[in-house]
Amino acid sequence: MNYNLLTYSIYLPIIFFIMIKIGWLFYTHGEIYLIHLFQQNTQLVKNINNILLIGYYLTNLGYAIFSIAYWEQLNSIIQIINSLSYRLGIIILGLAILHYNNVFWLTFLVKSKSIHHGKF
Repeated sequence: MNYNLLTYSIYLPIIFFIMIKIGWLFYTHGEIYLIHLFQQNTQLVKNINNILLIGYYLTNLGYAIFSIAYWEQLNSIIQIINSLSYRLGIIILGLAILHYNNVFWLTFLVKSKSIHHGKF
């Protein structure tokens, strides 16, 4: 039995779910935050939110492709569990870091712009 094919058949639906479901949640709920942050400038918010969503999808897709391309040969169920846990954990942790990094920098840039223009 080829354990790598079994692992790919488990990994791909999970990473696909993470890409679509979580990306859409970030997109819809993030829009509310961005509208508040950019003082109801809906066109700017829509553009920023679309760029963030595209970046999110490209990050996930790139990681999934690199992950599969460099996957080691698996020979047991234990290796499947370890490999899946590691690779999914890395992408989830990486996306959380990217998300909070985006929130921090967007907030920082808007607040610093407000301070320099005399608005609070």
